[in-house]
Amino acid sequence: EQSWSERIVDGEALRFDKDGVYAFEPDGGDYYSAPDLITYMATLLQTLPGALNGQGATSDVDLSASSFNAKLAVTSPGGSKYPLHIDNPQGLAAGDTRKLTCILYLNPDYRDGDGGELRIILDGSDDDDDGEPPRTKSTQSVDLAPLGGRLLLFWSDEIPHEVLPTAPSGSPDDASLDRYALTVWIPTDSAATAIHSARSKFGHLKDLAFP
Repeated sequence: EQSWSERIVDGEALRFDKDGVYAFEPDGGDYYSAPDLITYMATLLQTLPGALNGQGATSDVDLSASSFNAKLAVTSPGGSKYPLHIDNPQGLAAGDTRKLTCILYLNPDYRDGDGGELRIILDGSDDDDDGEPPRTKSTQSVDLAPLGGRLLLFWSDEIPHEVLPTAPSGSPDDASLDRYALTVWIPTDSAATAIHSARSKFGHLKDLAFP
């Protein structure tokens, strides 16, 4: 089915369709048709929260080991892309407790030039580490290719990101250039303090990315 997401416009989260992007939500009922996929998701849920909870910068997130959301997305060639957005922009206002986004790329034959990179927006402000506010506010971006087997993790409620055009010079009918990504969202069991936390060093990124 058609994939969709939300983006921030004038401070509000608005739903948008992702043209050329199709997705379905796998669950335990799909085990016999996609056993490797379901086994991977189960293993991720069983191991990742325990590995991150209580560890340094992630000590307060309290990731859940009992629930998750998942989506397998296929992005068509010919320039299909995702606009800049945050996975969980509304948080508790919408009852959304997703905290950690986990993306596994399933593109073993990916080559340079195939496109579809994930662009993450970070703070590029001029900061001289003198304790004063940055003199200028700007962003910088990091582009990550969807290489087969690559696993990306970032905060669902804080990190602005987009997907660059997939195989922009390719034919939309060339299935060999399809971009596959399995996303698993892990919620927090401490949403009141972990979602949009005022103490997070990434909390201001939405204001930089969506001025």
